[in-house]
Amino acid sequence: MSELVPRSRIVVVDDQAAHLKALCDILGQHHLDAAGFPTGETALAHLRGHACDLLLTDMNMPGMDGLALIEAARTLDPAIACIIMTGAGTVDTAVKAMKIGAFDYIIKPFKASTLLPVLTRALESRRLRLHNLQLEAALRERVDELGRLNQVLDAARREAERTNEEKSAFLSNMSHELRTPLNSILGFAQILASDRFPKGEGERQRFSQNIVSSGKHLLSLVNEILDLSKIEAGKVSLVLGPVMLDEVLREVVAIVAPLAERRLVALMTPADCRLELCADRMRLKQILVNLFSNAIKYNHVHGSVTVHCAVGPGYGSVAVSDSGVGLDPAQLETIFLPFGRAGRDEEGEEGTGLGLTITKRLVEAMRGRISVESKPGEGSTFRVELPLYSAAAAPSGARGATQHVG
Repeated sequence: MSELVPRSRIVVVDDQAAHLKALCDILGQHHLDAAGFPTGETALAHLRGHACDLLLTDMNMPGMDGLALIEAARTLDPAIACIIMTGAGTVDTAVKAMKIGAFDYIIKPFKASTLLPVLTRALESRRLRLHNLQLEAALRERVDELGRLNQVLDAARREAERTNEEKSAFLSNMSHELRTPLNSILGFAQILASDRFPKGEGERQRFSQNIVSSGKHLLSLVNEILDLSKIEAGKVSLVLGPVMLDEVLREVVAIVAPLAERRLVALMTPADCRLELCADRMRLKQILVNLFSNAIKYNHVHGSVTVHCAVGPGYGSVAVSDSGVGLDPAQLETIFLPFGRAGRDEEGEEGTGLGLTITKRLVEAMRGRISVESKPGEGSTFRVELPLYSAAAAPSGARGATQHVG
């Protein structure tokens, strides 16, 4: 019969050998793989190790009967189609068979023309059941995927809201920071240009110095805003190559030494810190100057700034520690945000409030990381970790090769 599923796998169970053989022969003639067994126990052992589409079993057999076999078979494969053969068909028999999951039952003796349509319907029922299971599994997968996508979208929404809040705060702070030196420049310039205010040479000089100081601060702020904008846009150009840390440290100490002398802060650097980092030399100097300057500005009179170097697996680190007042947990959470002023606005130190933000972006752009440890009253330590040149350089690259990162 062409309507039967080709090569469907059927297990036939009957304790009458002649009847069992006849059934297997008939099913084989209709392109069905039939395996016959004389007992329920041997059939169940076969089902444990072999996939099967349909179970055709006698009702009354010595040992495990047909109903018990169907229950056990459906435990192994809930989608298996089951048909009971019985010589004493009653309503009670049909009810019992259906309750345990049998698709149908057929009364002995029967002809092939009677059996085959029942098998056809049973196999089609199994096919539909399996298809439904596949659809349900696909639906669950889609639901799970939708849940994951919703989580991603929710995280993206929260990130967008956070970014928007940071942008609003950034613009608000930037507007304030730009106005302060600009108002000072305009105010003193107007006084100098006015004929209504008598001015001696000393006052003119003081006003001019205030204008120059405010102008430098304004220029520094504008430069740092532009610098940060380039970094955020991914347009900053880094030339990565071998950089000797001890050489850069000497140059940085020479730059910040006058500030340390004015603040009476001692600078203590290691005698030997010969680490060859993979970095942009100019940007590394910018990073360290900012860390040193903060450590000096936010320190006590007669305090100290100490530098430590270390080597880890594939990276080198430089730590800048100060003996200042330290930072509390709330300040640490915002330490790298724009205009954070290291969380210490109230101390009145001059600065743009962008230094640590730019420092963090530059360190990360050079495939490094920056961290801070601090406790109130115990000072702060900023640690920068960057790849060692020996670990970052390509095996075939020549020593001193550079890499441009946009």
